[in-house]
Amino acid sequence: MATTAARRVHASERSDIENALKRRVSGEVKFDPFSRVLYSTDASIYQMEPVGVVIPRNVEDVLAVIEVAKETGVPVLPRAGGTSLAGQTVNHAIVTDFSKYLNQIIEVNQEEQWARVEPGIVLDDLNRQLLPYGLMYAPDPTTSSRACVGGGVVPARGSTGPGVLDLQPRRPILQPDGGRPADCRLCR
Repeated sequence: MATTAARRVHASERSDIENALKRRVSGEVKFDPFSRVLYSTDASIYQMEPVGVVIPRNVEDVLAVIEVAKETGVPVLPRAGGTSLAGQTVNHAIVTDFSKYLNQIIEVNQEEQWARVEPGIVLDDLNRQLLPYGLMYAPDPTTSSRACVGGGVVPARGSTGPGVLDLQPRRPILQPDGGRPADCRLCR
């Protein structure tokens, strides 16, 4: 089911998607009109009401959102700070907001100078925590007190700084057919 301006999810479909998510997600599932309007805007001039909003508590919640989206044919839109100036964080999709729960540093390797983080960590918070290691995450947008790392992944090769991220995943957590690799640490 495409969710373009010409074809949007109807109320009965929205309810089915919401119920499927509530059965599988331990985080927050918000499909009420207020939440949809709240997430229909970002720092840009664009406004597009999402199908609904999920605030995942863990990676399993994210995988559940992707599975439900695949089953229902509705796109998923990752979001965190909502500081986009060009509308990248609004769409007719299941908006997945990482900023509330998935906002921690997982691992820092000072010797190799890298950190593994969750997508909802705010740039200024990340850099404050990296300071004792002598490290800094390079992009420095004016919205760094609100912008999250997850929002900088895609544009990092161009708009916010060339070559700051290795975008090649070490191990996929969800296969194209919807299956999960047996050795995936994040999927457990």
